[in-house]
Amino acid sequence: MSQADIIYNVLGIIGALMLLFGFYRANSGKWSSKSAGYELDNLIGASLIIVYQIRYHAYVTVVVNTIWAIVALWGLSTFIRRMHQHRKKRRA
Repeated sequence: MSQADIIYNVLGIIGALMLLFGFYRANSGKWSSKSAGYELDNLIGASLIIVYQIRYHAYVTVVVNTIWAIVALWGLSTFIRRMHQHRKKRRA
């Protein structure tokens, strides 16, 4: 196994762990499924898995994780908009 293969495997493992730990924290009540941490875990984790999958030409699962990352990005932007609106209300 080359050094590049090791790096890509580590990135894939980290990405998978981020998704799993985010899922665990949301389901155990430690995080809300609408929290920034949960959405960041999903976005970064899915992105790392995509890098791994492209390296190994796993294009079917690239599609799944790209959708996952887009949904996480949408959720994160929704979270940021809610926080921004909340701050505006507090100032008014």
